[in-house]
Parts: sequence; structure tokens; C-alpha cells
Amino acid sequence: MAETPNPKRIELTSMGPLIAIVALIASLTASAALAYVHSKFSPGYVEIGDGLKVQVTVASTDATREKGLSGREGLRPDEGMLFIFDHPYTYGFWMKDMKFPIDILWISDGTIVDMTTDAAVPVPGQELPLYFPRIPVDKVLEVRAGYAREHGLRTGLRVDIHVDKQKKVR
Repeated sequence: MAETPNPKRIELTSMGPLIAIVALIASLTASAALAYVHSKFSPGYVEIGDGLKVQVTVASTDATREKGLSGREGLRPDEGMLFIFDHPYTYGFWMKDMKFPIDILWISDGTIVDMTTDAAVPVPGQELPLYFPRIPVDKVLEVRAGYAREHGLRTGLRVDIHVDKQKKVR
């Protein structure tokens, strides 16, 4: 006697390829979205004081500023992220999805006007702390924690910004 196929089993088995296709499409969509956001970051460098050079990734749009360093594993010793804003303000920064601590250099008119050092990785389940400068700023430079101390950075130091094919910006 031949065995009668179980209609439910056939239905579930035939759904396997469909689920795989949906998962693949979702994965590709997420990858494309992430690649799009990352493509909006532009490279450059900043010079601090008498020639200290930091290679930077520039975040100058709402999407790139929101993403920031979230999800990255770390920064090289001479690497940072530069946030550029259209006008001075006391912008608040958080450490959402950060995996490493940072120093935050608050910049106004080409000068370090405030520093937040050793901003810690957020504790899971706790509210994210917000970091603010004491006065309005138009740029913010994030570097790995300890960088400011190691290089003797302080308020009042000049910061020259070179972005967009080494075009100097203040």
C-alpha cells in the first residue's frame, strides 16, 4: 500500500524556498541601506595645534551624523570622525551602539573650545548619557579615548580642517 503524502508537510516544505528568498531580499536591502549611508561619509584630515594630523571620516548630513561611529570596532591611533554642522549650537552627542570609549573635541571657529574625555561605552539596559559642549560649536571631532591626554590637547588649540579633496575649511 502506498503512503499518502501529508498535505501540511508538503505545504510547509514548499515554503522553505520562499522563506529563503524573503530572508535574502531583507539581507540585501539592509546591506544596500548600510552601504548607502557609509557612501555618504567623506574622507579628509584635520591638523591640531602645530601639525598633529588626524585622518577623519566626515559626517555632515543628518544620516551620517546619526550613524557616527556606531557599530565600529574601534579607531586607529591617528583616526577620528569629524562632525560638521551648518551653524553653531550646543549639539548633544550619545554613544548609541558604541563598542569603544572616545574623547570628544568640541570645536568652534577652528578652535577647540571644550573637551569630553573618556566617554564610556554605554551600559546595556541603562539610559544613554548625552554629552554637550559648554558653548555652541560648529564641528566635533571624535577620537579614541586617551588621545587628548596622550597628545596634550587642550582648549584654545587651533584646528585646521581639510576635507573635499584636501580643501581647507575653518
